[in-house]
Formats: sequence, structure tokens, C-alpha cells
Amino acid sequence: MLFNLHKSNWSNSLKLSDFTTQHQVNVDKIKEFSRLSGLYNKWIKEETKMTREEFVVHSVGKLNPQKHLQTEVEETLNANVMDCLGSMVNTVVF
Repeated sequence: MLFNLHKSNWSNSLKLSDFTTQHQVNVDKIKEFSRLSGLYNKWIKEETKMTREEFVVHSVGKLNPQKHLQTEVEETLNANVMDCLGSMVNTVVF
């Protein structure tokens, strides 16, 4: 009986988040995209000034803005598509 206490129901995935909080999250993500785009631009400028070996040594241990930007964009797109599909399903079903 207690094993099912915190178990998620199948209907939990159909619940939508509040649109105002979703909008604020999207605005914050866009600001993050802007910051990461600036870092990526700076990264490319540094890469063109150095040889390949110098750049590899210079970039060890640093954040790769290209990969970080790609993962952030993918996560945001996935979340927005799921929210959009969830709202469409809810309008049709409920």
C-alpha cells in the first residue's frame, strides 16, 4: 500500500503547467541563449587567432559554449513541444 504512495499516475503527464510560468521560463531561456551565443562568438574568435594545438590546450577544462547551447536549445524545444501537444490533447479530450 505504501509503495503506491508517491507513484505517478498516468494522468500526471496530461497536466499542464501554468502558461505564465511557462512564458517566464521561455523568456529566461532566451536570455540564456543570448548569453551562450555571445560566448560562442567569443570562442570562435579565439579559435581563429590560435593554431589548432594552441586552441586545444587553451580550451582544456573550459565550458564549450557550442555544446551547451545545443543542449539548452534541444531541452527547451522538447519542453515546448510537449506543452503544445499536451494542450492540444487536453482541448480535444477534455
